[in-house]
Amino acid sequence: MGGGHVRLLCGDARRLDGVPDASVQLVLTSPPYPMIPQWDAQFRALGAHEYPAMLAVLADAWRACHRVLVPGGLAAVVIGDALRRGEEGFRLWPNHAATLLDAERAGFRPLPYILWKKPTNRPNAYLGSGFLPPNAYVTLDCEFILLLRKGDLRRFPRHDPRREASRFGRADRDRWFSQVWEDLRGASQGGPGGRTGAFPAALAERLVRMFSVVGDTVLDPFAGTGTTVWAAAGLGREAIGVELEPTVYARLVEEARRRRLVSGPASGAGARRPARARRPNSVAR
Repeated sequence: MGGGHVRLLCGDARRLDGVPDASVQLVLTSPPYPMIPQWDAQFRALGAHEYPAMLAVLADAWRACHRVLVPGGLAAVVIGDALRRGEEGFRLWPNHAATLLDAERAGFRPLPYILWKKPTNRPNAYLGSGFLPPNAYVTLDCEFILLLRKGDLRRFPRHDPRREASRFGRADRDRWFSQVWEDLRGASQGGPGGRTGAFPAALAERLVRMFSVVGDTVLDPFAGTGTTVWAAAGLGREAIGVELEPTVYARLVEEARRRRLVSGPASGAGARRPARARRPNSVAR
């Protein structure tokens, strides 16, 4: 399978300037998670200090994603809930549920989601009072892969060659389309600039194969370390990565050059110099 082209944009996930209406078949992303401390500074830079304001930042991005998707296009959003002490005490912040509601308000049709149970090195970790009931907490060791569609099913000509070239086998179908995934480990969170929030390449590759065909355009509006972009290009899809945080964007372009996917900041592959005088809304995922 030949590689697809990569286009890197320094831009705002809430606007997606430079991405035309109805030009993308799949959005695959993992946004910053509200109420997770590592993302507090990014949300504060946008004036979002409280939970509703954090969700509002992401809601703008879901509206932009809906705009750029083709009819029948899909969005796959990897997101986790948060555990944190607020003014009313320790509680769960239901990011996945809030995102489903915001996406529906943006025009998406929610579909059955995937529960990604991430294997850990501490399978018996717990919070609370140990062996004494009732004040222990259930371990938060799952993330959600929300699946959202713009309108009705995509339509293809009979025996469409691109769709046939994207076929997967029975064993993959049976494993991939079950609701609970336990076979994919989380990605390392180290690297330049500290934690990245990256998901594993195998997860991106699986979702690209499940929900797009060869030649489709795949967009990550929170491109960060580029996992989605590299996976999509490697599977013969056109890839667009949008990232505004200047240092993160610079690392993304550098990695694209290392992979020989772009030849320079103004190459035909679509990488652009960082825009000036814009407030950042993208963060490394």
